[in-house]
Amino acid sequence: MTVQVLAITSDLFLQSRIAELAKTLDANAKIVTTEEALLRQANLSTPNLVVLDLASSEYDPFSCAQKLKTMKSPPKILAIFPHIRIDLKLKAEKLMVDYIVPNSGFLKTLRSVLEKEVRGK
Repeated sequence: MTVQVLAITSDLFLQSRIAELAKTLDANAKIVTTEEALLRQANLSTPNLVVLDLASSEYDPFSCAQKLKTMKSPPKILAIFPHIRIDLKLKAEKLMVDYIVPNSGFLKTLRSVLEKEVRGK
């Protein structure tokens, strides 16, 4: 079964990088831009990994994380944050987010997590 990654972002650069990386690792990437679309897609496709931006002002990443964690088969969550916003990191840790990385380490961590998921399948 193909590894599914679901990301919520309106950042075109992130969208393209996530899609490119998923493709090189034979994973499927789905990008959405609203919390409603994220939760609908998560219920439809049961992704292995969901990417959230903790600094987003377009949706509530913490509400998304809480709702994803209560799913029947909850996905792993990779959350990114600006390195100067340690408050966001601490809040995500309280929600038991699986991977919390500064923006600068995002692509390296995403690659590592997807490689583990692909090998584990």
